[in-house]
Amino acid sequence: MKHLTGAACAAALVAAPSAVAAQPTPKFEYSKADDLKDVKGTEWDATAEAGVVFSSGNSRITTVTGGFKATRKQAKNKVSAEAAGAFARTSNLVANDLNGDMILQSDEVRREDKDSAKNVAAKLRYDRFLTEKNSLFIAALAGADPLAGKDLTAGGQLGYSRLLYLSKVHELAGEFGYDFSYENFATTDPTATDSIAIHSARAFTGYKGKLSETTTVEGSVEVLANLTGQTINTRDVGAFEDLRVNLASSIAAKLSTSVAMSFSFGAKFDNVPAPLAVAGFMLDPADPPQASRMDTVIKASIIVTFL
Repeated sequence: MKHLTGAACAAALVAAPSAVAAQPTPKFEYSKADDLKDVKGTEWDATAEAGVVFSSGNSRITTVTGGFKATRKQAKNKVSAEAAGAFARTSNLVANDLNGDMILQSDEVRREDKDSAKNVAAKLRYDRFLTEKNSLFIAALAGADPLAGKDLTAGGQLGYSRLLYLSKVHELAGEFGYDFSYENFATTDPTATDSIAIHSARAFTGYKGKLSETTTVEGSVEVLANLTGQTINTRDVGAFEDLRVNLASSIAAKLSTSVAMSFSFGAKFDNVPAPLAVAGFMLDPADPPQASRMDTVIKASIIVTFL
């Protein structure tokens, strides 16, 4: 194994502008032949991070985040795997005027526990390098985000990757291909659409740059455009209407040989979000409540390399 890194989040989810903002941040990713030029035999890399926050008393919040990433390199082949998840639960005071006199007594205030984040995402990808700047890839994906209305998401991707520009300071890459997504909705209404399959064209572009010897920046945009139409409940969704866009950017600075700090921003846009599940209620097929179209997350982390 080439190296193993552990990372502790110093400020996980510094800002969370959406109801499911603790979701895994979209990753900047592409592969290039330079990743393998110095590989002799088989090499492994692995990183992991975890964060936890507990508060008690008047404010009761539990937040847990974690993730890992591993790669295997050999000759012209690269296999990578990654997973990330987040869970957050809050306990809020709720008034319950039992006698209806509009005066709260001590036994008329109770706590109500609710999940504010509950998601996981994983990806396995294989790259086969054809030349220094050209490669083919195939990937499998799986995840879940019930608060965004999805009990299960799964699918795969395949396509062509091209290194568009490479210098000592800048890297720019592009990917084009096909994406298949299966979404199982977290609906409790037996009459509502419970799952969909989406066939999409995929386009991705990513950039990496060096601001200095110790500071790097990254950014990426992924666009998924559905190629076929479908019906969700009674709504007809046409081709290219279920547009999904994933954005990611980050800046990282080495503070020493073993300590680094990272700030990242991620956003996920879904033009046709999943219908929300509300226990005890049926959904209006013509106008069901839906999850937010945009989810964002801002995160700050301190990364410590032990080996």
